[in-house]
Amino acid sequence: MAGRILIVDDESNHRLMIKLHLEDNGYKTEEAANGAEALIKLDDFEPDAILLDMKMDIMDGLTFLTHVSRRGLTVPVIVITAFSSVKTAVEAMKLGAADYLTKPVDIDHMLETVAKTLIEKTVIPPLEYAEEYSFEGVYSADGLGKIIEQLKMVAPLNATVLILGESGTGKELIARSIHANSPRKNKPFVAVNCAALNENLIESELFGHMKGAFTGASANKEGRFELADGGTIFLDEIGELPPQVQAKLLRVLQDRTFERVGGIRTLTTDARIVAATNKDLKTLSERGEYREDLYFRLSVFPVNLPPLRERNQEIEPLVNFFISKYAQRFGKLIKGAEKSYIDKLKKYPFPGNIRELENIVERSVILSKSERLTPDTLPPLENRNGCGSLDMRDNEKDLIIKALEKTGGNKTKAAEVLGISRRTLHSKINEFGIK
Repeated sequence: MAGRILIVDDESNHRLMIKLHLEDNGYKTEEAANGAEALIKLDDFEPDAILLDMKMDIMDGLTFLTHVSRRGLTVPVIVITAFSSVKTAVEAMKLGAADYLTKPVDIDHMLETVAKTLIEKTVIPPLEYAEEYSFEGVYSADGLGKIIEQLKMVAPLNATVLILGESGTGKELIARSIHANSPRKNKPFVAVNCAALNENLIESELFGHMKGAFTGASANKEGRFELADGGTIFLDEIGELPPQVQAKLLRVLQDRTFERVGGIRTLTTDARIVAATNKDLKTLSERGEYREDLYFRLSVFPVNLPPLRERNQEIEPLVNFFISKYAQRFGKLIKGAEKSYIDKLKKYPFPGNIRELENIVERSVILSKSERLTPDTLPPLENRNGCGSLDMRDNEKDLIIKALEKTGGNKTKAAEVLGISRRTLHSKINEFGIK
């Protein structure tokens, strides 16, 4: 697919090399030796895409991108940077850059990236940021509403989103809302809990496999990326991916390509990636325990979900939401909750966040004999009110210990009680040093 490409680079030989390869593949090119010169040429040349070097003496790449953004231009920009400056590339992508290449530039990869960028530019209509946002939950303006305002901006784009937050904060609900408010809403939404998949099978689940690839592979099978093509794939617990799968996912993020396990044919995917984790991937990558390049690719647009204890104002509307849900399910006439019921919940730190609140309200609905929920239907919360620890890790550890005690040490049952996978439970047991 031919197009008009503006090459912005202060190294004339490098600029010439890129120009020759692009023109050999049918593109029309224009050159600029720095950001200031590129700004002048934008109006006359009207490029379909820009290849932008980040490090230039006269107006560097970030400054150029800021000017482009202020002008309201939507031309896609592919930044070129040294491998050691990947963080700068991430900053550039936050300013609207479509993709990035590292030096020395691999010509085949550059041509693939330019072609992919032009295709996306062609098929995606001009963006209109939604005034309304479809969301299957409740929130307040001062709580989750601040996050919703960010989601209105990113949902219509194809940008990768990384949702960060404690367990039970509603990360999958957020991911589903991003899909529902995107141009992909009529295509598949495929959710994958990376921690719930067997470590030996996770690569096959994500990317598919060929018949005979391993014991039990009796037929060819499509992976989740193939099933999500054209739609959105939600990778929950992304911090649990084993290293070999991290490398394969990085390639998908870079080139949109992969092979099935045991296959030799390279496949492509147009699935948008939304990932989530309750782990600090930045710290893990700094320790060498998670691929740094994958972390940067995933964290183009991070969304930090605050725990429920930091948005107390949402407890009452959430309680009413869950009352409506479970009163209907259990055929009970319950119209709301007493103020004393809400006040008691507001003093509780909710280490299990919204998931724990939902369980508490469900229990109250089952036990209630009146039209309004009262404090006597609550489980014992006093141990954590005021005098107990408010540290999330302490409460998380305490909950795990209690779940193990309640289930006689049966980890599978304890994981079910906690609403987490057995693999995550194992990880937490090791993290907290629980014997």
